[in-house]
Amino acid sequence: MKGRISSRGAQQGSTLPEIGRIKVGEKSQRGLPTSLDYFRATGDFANRFHNLFGDKPTELHVAFVSNNLAEVCNEQFEAWDKGKRWGYGDGETFTVWDSAGGSEGKGGYISDVSKDDPRVKAIKGWARTLTLRFVLLEMKGILGYWTFQTKAKETTIPSIVKAFDMVMERSGSIIGFPFSLMVKKVQSYSPGMAKNYPIVQLVPNFTEETIEAVRAYVESGADLNRLTTNMITSGSLLQLGAGAGAGSVEDVEAEEVK
Repeated sequence: MKGRISSRGAQQGSTLPEIGRIKVGEKSQRGLPTSLDYFRATGDFANRFHNLFGDKPTELHVAFVSNNLAEVCNEQFEAWDKGKRWGYGDGETFTVWDSAGGSEGKGGYISDVSKDDPRVKAIKGWARTLTLRFVLLEMKGILGYWTFQTKAKETTIPSIVKAFDMVMERSGSIIGFPFSLMVKKVQSYSPGMAKNYPIVQLVPNFTEETIEAVRAYVESGADLNRLTTNMITSGSLLQLGAGAGAGSVEDVEAEEVK
């Protein structure tokens, strides 16, 4: 399955431009990473985000505009060092930086490299990463996506993937279905872990309120698809939401602060 670890397939570009990023961390005045229990926006529309949702929002109503997993809910391994991405891949095949690659031999990315290739094994610091790209339903009239990225592999990534895939499997499409993206801080008693840190959950939210938000978003000029429009009209979204809920949180890993 494209967009999932251990699957094959090349990455594809987005159907919408990125207009901002959503984060749950920031740097302190001393330059140290600090976790947050609310969402923080960056980018050209950050001020509009906070004017609409307040300074410390903990829940956002979001929807996805593509069924391409690599575009909207992409899970992969990545390796970064000193601001440079040395490689990425799905666990079976990778794209890696080769200093002797490129058309002129001055360096370039090499695709379709096996996980057993020495160039993959030579790269240190591979990290499981999940990237979400979505629209904010309350932010009407701006046709662009927001990005949220996490490396919290113990609970946040599996929980988000499970919720996303459940809706995709039940409906055959993810386009236009409303979700709540929520953040909260939890306390850990495990040795060696931070005492308090944020986790993020993606919860299917097929209430009349959020379905109306989808309708209003479409009426503001956004084009989702005919399937979503029919499901809104027929009430199928509410039926699909029956029994869909967030899983319990057991052990978690802190979100990466950027």
